[in-house]
Amino acid sequence: MKSGRIVGFVWACLVIAFALQGETATAQGRSPSSPAPVGTPVVTMIECGEGYTSHELYDMTITVTKVVRGQKTPDLIGGAGSPIQAPEAGSEYVLARIRVKYLARGLPGNCNHELRPEQFTALSSDGREYKAPSVAAPKPALSGSLHSGESLEGWVAFLVAKEDSKPLMTFTADPTGAAQHGGNIWFQLH
Repeated sequence: MKSGRIVGFVWACLVIAFALQGETATAQGRSPSSPAPVGTPVVTMIECGEGYTSHELYDMTITVTKVVRGQKTPDLIGGAGSPIQAPEAGSEYVLARIRVKYLARGLPGNCNHELRPEQFTALSSDGREYKAPSVAAPKPALSGSLHSGESLEGWVAFLVAKEDSKPLMTFTADPTGAAQHGGNIWFQLH
């Protein structure tokens, strides 16, 4: 009888451990204290619709697939066809390659999402917002219109302090349009 209780106890501990591990995985990207690492997809829900019309729910999966910083950035920015401006003293460029997938939760309507680089913001490791750089991101830049079932991948350029070894990036769906359930999502830019 005791061995049955021990086996049951061990089984319950394993179930709790797996459940907690799942909670940790889903918590990544939900706050600046647990930003998603490069390569980790984060799902957020977007509500699309205007006024009193029925609003449609969409899942948006965002993954930072690559981060380039420092010496390699001028080569990539120069490839974008724009003149390369040296960053301000004490600052350097960080480039993030981002993949976004957009999928309706129900029957897709005619609602699309306009994706723009301004929806992504770099922040210092202590939470200060960095200003956007005046250089163009390498091609393909992350910009375009997404309909349900589509994905888009491209580059976004940021300017961060050289001494900041762990900058962050946040995504906001659209402060003047689509509602984002659950708030901003957060990513590592290192």
